[in-house]
Amino acid sequence: MGDPLHVYREAIAARVQAICIDRNLDPASAVETEAGCRIERFLPQLVELAKAVGPGNLEAYNAMFESTVCLQCGNRDALGVCRMQEQAACCLYRYLPLLYDAIHSVPPAGR
Repeated sequence: MGDPLHVYREAIAARVQAICIDRNLDPASAVETEAGCRIERFLPQLVELAKAVGPGNLEAYNAMFESTVCLQCGNRDALGVCRMQEQAACCLYRYLPLLYDAIHSVPPAGR
């Protein structure tokens, strides 16, 4: 059995990483980008949340993202405020609508 997240990685590469300002433009470089690392780190949760809220419900996806993934990230201060998100420095938050669309562009398994 192959990697069940492979199809989502391909969809995200086509829709998000193609325009990502955080990506490494040198294909020979072994340096990982912040965006690539965070997307990969949270990919199972991002896919699970998108499937849970279904298509056409970005607002619910955003709310679930903030209440789950953001809490695991470790960038919130003692008051629960994420300065990275406030400054548009969080690549996951910046590309969240594109990630959501990319995940929903993958046909359900068995179709």
